[in-house]
Amino acid sequence: MRLNKYIAHTGHCTRREASRLLARGEIKVNGEIVREEAYRVMEDDQVTHLDKPLQAQVEYRYLLINKPKHFSTDIEDKDSKYIMGLIKKEDPSGLVAVDHMGPKSVGLLLLTSDTTLVEKLSEKGRKIRRVYLVKLDKEIEESDIKKLLKERKTLTIESASHVDGHEPNHIGIEMTIGSEDILTGVLNRMGFEIERIDRSYYAGLTKKDLKRGWIRPLQEMEERMMKHFI
Repeated sequence: MRLNKYIAHTGHCTRREASRLLARGEIKVNGEIVREEAYRVMEDDQVTHLDKPLQAQVEYRYLLINKPKHFSTDIEDKDSKYIMGLIKKEDPSGLVAVDHMGPKSVGLLLLTSDTTLVEKLSEKGRKIRRVYLVKLDKEIEESDIKKLLKERKTLTIESASHVDGHEPNHIGIEMTIGSEDILTGVLNRMGFEIERIDRSYYAGLTKKDLKRGWIRPLQEMEERMMKHFI
């Protein structure tokens, strides 16, 4: 990496300001003053500004997937395909899913190398807005939807209703606390089986313009928005 770019990546200053520091002879590499912007910083080099160590910040990866059916985030799930096999061309090394999605789940899924973010999103009681379209094995009545809304022990559903343009065995759900697994368990206890659960929104992110099975990195604005929500 070029030296001026390396300095900027430490968060110490902008690349333009880094060029000024170099010109003034304030930057040392391994104890020697270096003025050349194009100097290539190697892995073991020690870079300092006025003898203060500078270290490049870790660059995390964030990949957004519109997950297709029959894939799972659980490598031990022998009845489905492991999600990382879907992103071989994107190099899955170091990436983990922010939450669990089974083979019946489709829609928005975030993979990242930012384990601190994953831990925050997984904190018990943390409110993360998610929106789902759930297809059940049979029609769900309004009375059952009301029962679902009253469930507060293991999850928090902000809204639930039938969805215009869909059969009465479909229900739209906005949830802030809980997981898909917990929601599945609650619906099972009520006598329903989930045939498909499609997530369209997660922590400020949407699958707009992302076709099923497609993958793309998060844009900088999306990353900032997502972190704002947590």
